[in-house]
Amino acid sequence: MAHQHEVDSGKTLAQGTRRRSLLRVGLALPLGSTAFLAACGGGGGGNGAGLPFAPVAAVPPPAPEAALEAALEAAPPVPVEVPAPPVDAPAPKPVEKAVKNVRVLNLQTPTYRPPSNQRAANEDIKTYTQRALQEKFTLLRDALTGGLPKKSGECDLCYFVVPEFFWNVNWDAVKDEAEIKVFSNTCVTEVQKHVRALIALFPQEQYGKLALLPGTAQVLMKQTDGTTPAPAGTAIADKDLPGYEALNYVLVIDNFSKPNPDGSRPIAMWPKRNVSGIDFDTYNRTAVYKSGRPYWKVRLSSPRVSPAFNILVQQKSTTAAAYYADGKEFKGFDNDPLGGVPFGVDVCLDYASAYTDNEYLRMSQIEDTNYLIDFLIACGMSVSPSHKYLPSVQYIVRNDGMDPGSCEIYKLAAPETGKPDFTVRPFNVLIPQTAVATLKNNSILFDSYFDIHPLWQYPETDIPAETLPSPFAPAPV
Repeated sequence: MAHQHEVDSGKTLAQGTRRRSLLRVGLALPLGSTAFLAACGGGGGGNGAGLPFAPVAAVPPPAPEAALEAALEAAPPVPVEVPAPPVDAPAPKPVEKAVKNVRVLNLQTPTYRPPSNQRAANEDIKTYTQRALQEKFTLLRDALTGGLPKKSGECDLCYFVVPEFFWNVNWDAVKDEAEIKVFSNTCVTEVQKHVRALIALFPQEQYGKLALLPGTAQVLMKQTDGTTPAPAGTAIADKDLPGYEALNYVLVIDNFSKPNPDGSRPIAMWPKRNVSGIDFDTYNRTAVYKSGRPYWKVRLSSPRVSPAFNILVQQKSTTAAAYYADGKEFKGFDNDPLGGVPFGVDVCLDYASAYTDNEYLRMSQIEDTNYLIDFLIACGMSVSPSHKYLPSVQYIVRNDGMDPGSCEIYKLAAPETGKPDFTVRPFNVLIPQTAVATLKNNSILFDSYFDIHPLWQYPETDIPAETLPSPFAPAPV
């Protein structure tokens, strides 16, 4: 994964355009006309010799018409230029639907308080992490197996959405800093493996176009700031605790993009920018400043396993988005693999400051900033009626893992005319969802459908009104 530190200069928001490079098309030009050569012959006079004369005809000359016909028959054939065969015109491109039908499968599952440490007494941290993540993969597989075939409406693309922290393994299972590194490396490797395995189970030919936003995984990366660790048993001031950066990210993958040379699917990583005070045990949001940057004081492990130990976690992640396609890694986030349905992702706290000038780094990483769907993948972040959205956004899809979990989809009203900037959307309408599968861990899979309109064309949003008696049915006696 790409790791890029923010640059304070040039704080500019991405323009509302798509930044992906255009394909270069080569045009085959036809060959030119064929050239024909003509040869001339002649004779030279020597010793009085000249060109021989034609013999005198013993018969009367033919009529002019007959002479012309005879001359034409005797004349050598005139070479005819053969034109190059016409190049077949390219097949017309299929006309894209102006309105696209989108399906969302929202997995409601609690993620804020996963089961406490279940690591066996003699189990190493890598084995424990692999076992815990395998169980999480099984839940996602069962949810899609049970709900994806139950399609009840038109669908050009189906999104499968899972809440924040889904892939988390409780931090109370970690005993020391060495295990932080093993856990984080194992989690990054295993989550990618499971996400790739999950999409491979549901090919487009059988299930239609499917895109996964399968929840986030949270890991820690130690910062190399040059400080010397204090000797064991020594009291350490908060500012001298080891510093870490949190990477809380979602992997996005689909079953219809062009495969990589090795046959695997392109995959994108979108990181959370802001680290919340509830992302870890932060001693009731205890903030510590180190080298001029704000950190959370974080407690790891548990007394049942080993004495708790403390670290610092930076409150802002500097990791940049990246995606892997065509066998290469790129910076940025490809947010429109289908074409015509660009989407954005807000991981929990990022939603509160998604479009502010302070988040220029976040917006600059999105390939198409005129996105139509905003996915809020969260654990403790509600949809605010006073939130200001990009003018292009038509729907917001929320999946929250705070107990017992919550899933919502809102159709946003069109922004007021003459206000193309970020703006509050009044009269937003809740899209109905239907439960299609009940799973273990108190998890429910919800199904919903809505229509995405082309950019700057908004779906109609009716203002809800109270119900009146029917003007047609006879009044009850």
